[in-house]
Amino acid sequence: MKLYRRPFLRMLGVCVLAVPALVHANSFDDAVNEYIKGFKECTEANTLRADNLVEAKRKFASYLRHLERATAIDPTILTSTQRDMDSNLRYCERVEVNLKRAEATPILEQGFVRCDASQQALKEGDVQTAQAKMTEYKGYLDQALGITDSLMDVFALASKVRACARYEEKLDLALEQDAALVAQMNQTISGYQRFIDLCQQAQAAIASPKFTLARLDAVNELMNQAGRAKQSARQQNAALAELKANPQRPESQQLHALLDQAAQCEGKTSDYIRTATRNRRALEQEINQGVAGLRSAQTACETAQRLGAEIQSADDLALAEAEYNRSAELKRRVTGNAKLLATVKQFATWSASRDFSELMNSTERCQQIAATRIKEQKVALAKRQQLSQEEAERQARLAREQEQERQRKAQQAAAEAERQAAEQRAREAARRQAEAEAEQAASLEDVPDDPLFEDDEFADFEDEDEDKLGRSWTDLVR
Repeated sequence: MKLYRRPFLRMLGVCVLAVPALVHANSFDDAVNEYIKGFKECTEANTLRADNLVEAKRKFASYLRHLERATAIDPTILTSTQRDMDSNLRYCERVEVNLKRAEATPILEQGFVRCDASQQALKEGDVQTAQAKMTEYKGYLDQALGITDSLMDVFALASKVRACARYEEKLDLALEQDAALVAQMNQTISGYQRFIDLCQQAQAAIASPKFTLARLDAVNELMNQAGRAKQSARQQNAALAELKANPQRPESQQLHALLDQAAQCEGKTSDYIRTATRNRRALEQEINQGVAGLRSAQTACETAQRLGAEIQSADDLALAEAEYNRSAELKRRVTGNAKLLATVKQFATWSASRDFSELMNSTERCQQIAATRIKEQKVALAKRQQLSQEEAERQARLAREQEQERQRKAQQAAAEAERQAAEQRAREAARRQAEAEAEQAASLEDVPDDPLFEDDEFADFEDEDEDKLGRSWTDLVR
């Protein structure tokens, strides 16, 4: 046994709280110490159990007294895990069980002797002796189980008890064989009659001109109930065995007639059900095709929702609208099938019809959301495009104004250049004219002197001019 060590308090707090805890610890230790004294008696009892059961019981009684005193000191030891109290208690509980088994087993074994004797008597045909021995056996069994019912946890003993119980049933059957056999056969007859009644109800329903596939599940349920009644009847093996062993008994003849009638009804009704099931499967296939179409529409709609959540361009808008239109078209293909819709409505309880309705509703919700999103994004895109167009027009207008300004300046520059060129041409023309006049003036020097005038007159003038102006006539002309 492990030594118990109380951990040191981590917080030295208020003394008022510490003192009760210390008192509790002392009482707990005292209780455990008292228990340990008894625990030694418990272990000794376990050791003595095989050789000296009386002394072992005395030791264990001493253990119980110590346990009682320890519990009176501090009852928390019964639920504590400290100082291995929980494992020690469980150990002694097992010791107690083993002691009781050791006391009860010999008693039960005496009972088994009586059970064996009863079986032997029954084989010999002595039913009364067999019954008396069985009564003795049950007395020993009750006495042993009164000491401890844990005997049934021992496989060998429990197997023997179950064997004797089965034999007791056999003995009861032997004592009242005819009555029991008739009762079983009547129960089997009732089961098959129940099967026939349910089968005939199912046959009448499915063979009726008013039958529709909507009632096929109800017909199948009737046949399932009939099958359970038949299965219950077939579990009466003794009655069926008696039917084969003694077919001339009135109960056997009645049961045989019911078996034939049940087979006929089951065969005919099963044919009806198979035909109706094929028809139902064909309709369910059509519904499932509609379900597949709606599922495709749902997928396309979800894609449209995702694309329509944030449209940045006309291409994005086109993709979203294309997926939405594809979803709408796929749904229209389904909703346009009036026969399919009528089938779903007529057989609304079928699982395929429920799937169809759920998908129809979810697709409609999806398309409503997708349409709203696309519309909102389309309006937002149109606004952005309008703003972009207005900005483009403003930029174009600004470019035109800049081009016009450039052209105006170019025209002004051209006009200025033309003016300057004209001035240059005028100056050039004046220069050429001056040169021409100069050349003409120069040619006057070759003219003969005027006879009316003397050179001296002009000579004075020329000298005076040159002195005054410092340049010649030719220079003046130039």
